[in-house]
Amino acid sequence: MSLPRTMRAVICPRVPISPTQLVYTTAHPMPRPKPGHVLTRIKGFGLNRSELYTRQGHSPGLSFPRILGIECVGVVQDAGGGKWKEGDVVAAILGGMGREFDGGYAEYTLVPHSWVSPPISLPQTVGWDKFAAIPETFLAAWGILNNSLRVKATDSLYIHGGSSALGLAVASLAKSSWFNVSTVISTTRTEHKFDTVRRSGADHVILDTGSVNSEVKRLTDGVGAAKAVEIIGSPTLEDTCAAVCSTGLVAVVGWLGDVWRSEFDPMTSLAPGKHLTMFGSDTIDMSTAPLQQIVDAVGSGELTLNVDKVFDIASAGEAHAYMETNSTAGKVVCLVE
Repeated sequence: MSLPRTMRAVICPRVPISPTQLVYTTAHPMPRPKPGHVLTRIKGFGLNRSELYTRQGHSPGLSFPRILGIECVGVVQDAGGGKWKEGDVVAAILGGMGREFDGGYAEYTLVPHSWVSPPISLPQTVGWDKFAAIPETFLAAWGILNNSLRVKATDSLYIHGGSSALGLAVASLAKSSWFNVSTVISTTRTEHKFDTVRRSGADHVILDTGSVNSEVKRLTDGVGAAKAVEIIGSPTLEDTCAAVCSTGLVAVVGWLGDVWRSEFDPMTSLAPGKHLTMFGSDTIDMSTAPLQQIVDAVGSGELTLNVDKVFDIASAGEAHAYMETNSTAGKVVCLVE
């Protein structure tokens, strides 16, 4: 099949810019097949905070113009010598997408083999909008629980930033048959998101006032949570450390608080025997990551998938503006139809 010479894409021409300054075009030169890379016809992509931060000028060392987007889902057009065949359904994440090379806000993208999933079989109940909401968020949630925190069924888990797309995915996976965590405690800054957080698996939801460690301890009989996921970052890291037990483990996984430096005091916050770790999605091995199992669990209803709002690719700027309102409770997705 002959490939078109141009494609639809959303260009970030420079930084910092507002959401309305993202440029949608129908005539961007499309990438050509390349050995060692999968050329994918994109069907949809999820938005991530890292893309907002890039547009806002917080990602040093990038060159512009750039097509943003650290993930996408779609259909293989050319396998670049790899194990895929034309027509395979796949997801791609990271590997430099949207940063070192053009990413997922487009009709086609070219991604190194190691960052493309094996072929995925989509259940009838999982369309492109749902599939687009899964890869980066749920694989990150899996990595946090399985690799960084090594959670056990007997653990209590505290999620700070529980109404974010990642926080909701962590709660859903934690309560699934994979982990069966006994108690999940999540926070949200707005009361109208309580029901969404509970539906995703949280046993207890706390209104985040900036200091909630005493409430976490109350809900854990004064002991504190065994494990914690810190999604907000520097402004609340000390409070999260105070919310875990004396030997608790805190995984720092996000910076939704938009504060990039910290005056964190480990000698005080980690006494007497607490531990601090982190998780980065660049540690995910796409060849072994359980993406098919996660997709199947979403299809069967075992995992709760929160797609907050769906836009089309031409409205990616509007989708960025919507995310910046911080009113979302779940994943924002753009479809490429």
